[in-house]
Amino acid sequence: MPRTGYSLAALAALAATLAASCVRSPLPSPPGSVTHATPYVAQFDSVWTRFDSVYPSFAYKRVDWRAQRARYRPRAAGARSQDELVAVLLEMLSPLRDRHVWLVDPRGQVVPSYKPGTVLNFDPARWSAALHGAALVTRSAGVHEAMLGGYGYLFLGTWKAPVDGELLDAMLLRLRDTQGLIIDLRTNAGGSDAAALTFASRFTRKPFTASYVEIRTDPRVTGVEMPLARTIAPRGPFQYTRPVVLITGRGGLSATETFVAAMRTLPQVTVIGDTTGGASGNPATFSLGNGWQFTVPRWLEFGPDRQPIEGRGVAPHLAIAWTPARYVRERDPLIDAAVGLLGERTGVYRMAPAITSDAPPRTPEPGASPPHRQR
Repeated sequence: MPRTGYSLAALAALAATLAASCVRSPLPSPPGSVTHATPYVAQFDSVWTRFDSVYPSFAYKRVDWRAQRARYRPRAAGARSQDELVAVLLEMLSPLRDRHVWLVDPRGQVVPSYKPGTVLNFDPARWSAALHGAALVTRSAGVHEAMLGGYGYLFLGTWKAPVDGELLDAMLLRLRDTQGLIIDLRTNAGGSDAAALTFASRFTRKPFTASYVEIRTDPRVTGVEMPLARTIAPRGPFQYTRPVVLITGRGGLSATETFVAAMRTLPQVTVIGDTTGGASGNPATFSLGNGWQFTVPRWLEFGPDRQPIEGRGVAPHLAIAWTPARYVRERDPLIDAAVGLLGERTGVYRMAPAITSDAPPRTPEPGASPPHRQR
């Protein structure tokens, strides 16, 4: 049975309404647990109850949330400081293995509940060398455009403001007549998925389902079939249907994964590099107390193939191992591969990767970082 398409605005409104209103009363204290009220128990209960009402992935993550409450609530009651409570909360939340679950301290510093060990397929020094002489133009922090081997090149390091449909449209317009396009998303940790899907709508000539999302509901919500289909339609004065290569990696998260999952279904698009990071929860932020805040993901997202993105990521069509030691220092192997692939598709240009088998491993420059990286 086909799913009903929902607009991004309607979906966002539904998610916000559910997150704000569908909060159940706390459970009674487990037998034998501490029952006297303390400020830290109240804070603990607010976190547990909000997750119990909103978080969509307990079954998917195989986490017994009630068992977590029984185990950690007595420890919260025994906490002697805010820091001790925070440590208890982080321990309770860590089995979710969710990169969109974190606390924020009174200074605004993010305290993650889960830190995966990932290897980024990106070297800022190699990237800079590869773009030397490529007419690189910076449009915003972490957002650049260039010409490589006769093809357009967009480095999108974020989907956060000021990156929006207007800026992305302007960049695409300048590259409209190129024979092929490379979109580099290796360090893009997310932002507005509305901006990402708005941009994806410039690459299709017919509407299609970009992703599906599952949101927790309660009996008061009726007439909503899960998962919800998110559809996009052609937009703008033209659609770019020439060959496109997306470069992806573990540093691509959240809205980037929504974009990649949608784009990889289009016939002119090839995704190369590594699987994305697997974090797609659309979190909302709530007050904890004493200046602290916490986040709760509000949906579980699936690609157009109905495979979950959370914890799995979006795989490339062509996986390319990150082995930069085999390349001379002035080369970025994934950029070379993207240009070479476009050359094969269009017959316009072919750049052979500059491999040197005896090149010694290169030590990254101290303090080196991508042009823009965010959490």
